Amino acid sequence: MTSHRPSPLRAGLAALVAGAGLALGGCHGDRIVADSYPQTYEQRHPIVLAQGAARLDLPVGAGRGGLTDRQKSDIRAFAADWRKNGRGPIGVMMPSGGVSAGAANYAAPAIRTTLAAAGVPSSAILTQRYQAGGSDGVAPVKLGFVKLKAEVPHPCGLWPDDLGHGGGDYYGATQNRDYWNFGCATQANLAAQVADPEDLARPRTETPVYAARRGVVIEKYRAGEDTTTNYRAEKVGVSSIGNN
Repeated sequence: MTSHRPSPLRAGLAALVAGAGLALGGCHGDRIVADSYPQTYEQRHPIVLAQGAARLDLPVGAGRGGLTDRQKSDIRAFAADWRKNGRGPIGVMMPSGGVSAGAANYAAPAIRTTLAAAGVPSSAILTQRYQAGGSDGVAPVKLGFVKLKAEVPHPCGLWPDDLGHGGGDYYGATQNRDYWNFGCATQANLAAQVADPEDLARPRTETPVYAARRGVVIEKYRAGEDTTTNYRAEKVGVSSIGNN
């Protein structure tokens, strides 16, 4: 007759495994699983897309037609930025009152003409007025539009915990994890340097291949020839640069 009673050795091993599981479960539940501290700087300081504003102030009335050559060049550059990054119309704020009101009214047609010549349709230009006050200073004509920008959603330099051992940052002192402000400046600088913020949201579509070069490579491959390109440059000595 076969007995189904567990041996003392098997019972002891089962109890040991169960006890170790409970101990590890409590450790993971308190320190690893339940720890909500973001471990990487990308999690603590994510780069997000937000709405920004592009602005151009024109102190008008200094040249013929109400605009100087410098101001016309600035407007053309402003319009180019709008064509590339604009989200919505261009707003033109004209001063009302003060010494600049007459000069602004005189320059308004030149501003619209310069914008139109730079590729901004008239339907995308909205004109409004703001109260300039009675000061003797020159109140500018304000141009602006909404654009997309990349940024870190909070300021850098925040220190919510004490970095000293035994202070508020207990886990940082015992687990050698990053302090809160680590990586914030790098993320903010990266966001400011991105030419097109949409590149952070998705990759750009692929451009068509260069068919002429592809045809050359395929023909060389079929003929068993080397498909690489040899670039030749004239040999220039460092000592000869700048010599007459």
